[in-house]
Amino acid sequence: MNYEPQEIEPKWQESWEKQGLYRAQDFLDKPKTYLLVEFPYPSGAGLHVGHCRSYTAMDIIARKRRMEGINVMFPMGWDAFGLPSENYAIKTGIHPSITTKQSIETFRKQEKSLGLSFDWEREVDTTNPAYYKWTQWIFLKLFEHGLAYKAKIAINWCLSCKIGLANEEVTEGKCERCGGEIEKREKEQWLIKITQYAQRLIDDLELVNFPDRVKMQQINWIGRSEGSELEFKIKDSIEKIKVFTTRADTIFGATYIVLAPEHDLVSKIKSRISNWDEVKEYIEKFGN
Repeated sequence: MNYEPQEIEPKWQESWEKQGLYRAQDFLDKPKTYLLVEFPYPSGAGLHVGHCRSYTAMDIIARKRRMEGINVMFPMGWDAFGLPSENYAIKTGIHPSITTKQSIETFRKQEKSLGLSFDWEREVDTTNPAYYKWTQWIFLKLFEHGLAYKAKIAINWCLSCKIGLANEEVTEGKCERCGGEIEKREKEQWLIKITQYAQRLIDDLELVNFPDRVKMQQINWIGRSEGSELEFKIKDSIEKIKVFTTRADTIFGATYIVLAPEHDLVSKIKSRISNWDEVKEYIEKFGN
């Protein structure tokens, strides 16, 4: 007997969906688990192998825990706002509202055809006004309490995708998505004062059942440390160099200060740098 996936798989996938095998049950007297994968950007023609790899790994865990009698919540959604959607619309010449809807339908169909055990009754769509009105409300509350502010900072800019990337999205100096070149660019950005809650974020890790290595990764990522900010005067200049140190008592042993290539003081004092051409070459090579 030949295995015909085009016939067999849709039949049983439809049956499993009708039975609600993958639905999380509210207020059920069973142990609960919430599993979450990163929502894809519906800004392309379809999924890529990276989606399949990470979703399949978490799907295995979801299925195992259901078999262990655990009430599993395993949702899927669409992170649809931002420059990826805009760039895809520019590329295709079709309005983002149309391309995003088309991409969501394609992505959903592909994920279902893979047999992934998502709870589709809990699907999240960030372009739905019923959803994003709350993210806008949260942002306004942050702004009202001084926790959201604008500042010009250097970001990782992908020359191909024309978007800013988090450090985690840059691999060996290249864009994780397209493999294109990255450069540092100063852009005015909205920022959130997460650091104001650094200690609480660390303390609350004791309340979650994460492996110790994951907790340590989170603590290192938060990067909280206690210390002092010191100011060093620049000779014959009103400019000062502000330095953070956790050991102010050792500062008398300092013999020199090194500025990062992207430090804004570098360009301000360039007229006083005798080997500026070499410095400029270094900045262009390593400032990214």
